[in-house]
Amino acid sequence: MRFLLLFLLGVLGHSVTCAQTPEWVKELTPGTAGTHRKVPPCKLTFDIGWSHVMTAGQATLTVREAGEYWRADASAASTGLARSLWKYDCEMTSIMHRGDLRAHFLQHRETDSEETCRYRVAFERHRVITQTQVQPVKGAPSSSTAVCAYGPMDDILSVILYVRSLELKNGQKITRVVQPWDTPYLTTFEVQGRETITYGGQKRPCIKLGLKIRKIDRSTLALSAYKKMKTATIWVSDDELRIPIEMNASVFVGFMFARLTKFETLSGKEATASLPHRTTVKPPAKP
Repeated sequence: MRFLLLFLLGVLGHSVTCAQTPEWVKELTPGTAGTHRKVPPCKLTFDIGWSHVMTAGQATLTVREAGEYWRADASAASTGLARSLWKYDCEMTSIMHRGDLRAHFLQHRETDSEETCRYRVAFERHRVITQTQVQPVKGAPSSSTAVCAYGPMDDILSVILYVRSLELKNGQKITRVVQPWDTPYLTTFEVQGRETITYGGQKRPCIKLGLKIRKIDRSTLALSAYKKMKTATIWVSDDELRIPIEMNASVFVGFMFARLTKFETLSGKEATASLPHRTTVKPPAKP
């Protein structure tokens, strides 16, 4: 479930302030967000499944205006038979600049049968500060704060808005650094063509995106393979909305999918939100 949200919830110039610029910086997509920036305040609901047939959970994503920012709130939980095998719940809030779609702040909480993890992430121009708290069911709680000397980078929800803002021509590749929770990844989207997907009983033209992920070491910025995923594909509607319709992923536990079941536009008070009480994270004290 957590892996699947990496792609579902979950579509600028960069600078590195470490001693040596890593080679992968040459792969990054330069420039600001594209022309498809208009996002209607909305709520999306998805069914999450495993092995083609079994529905294993549900996820929701709500996007609202918060002054000069977008506020996106996501939640997911295992359901039905899957929940009896593995209880999982998570909540996430992402704050993004509405102008250039830069990530600003992320907070996330997830709970399974073994522990509860909480993350607070501040996305600054030249670094990312991550505060992690872990409360195991058995054992003592722990907390830590870490700094990645690279920035800016996207969070899991801001990259969705960034990718959808681009032209998305067939064959186009978009490579960004994304930190969904506490680990940064080098993420490449490739436009693999146009296809038709059935949604709501009707056939809908969609843009097909392939996804490749590589893990980045926070301290050294070195790349390594992300072995938990073999392939992943996302279909987004080929229209002004560009909403995610379906996602498939072949992962180490088998085949997983997410399908849009409901899309609602929001208006009035439902279309606006306030910012979290605090959107900063203090760096660790110097020894």
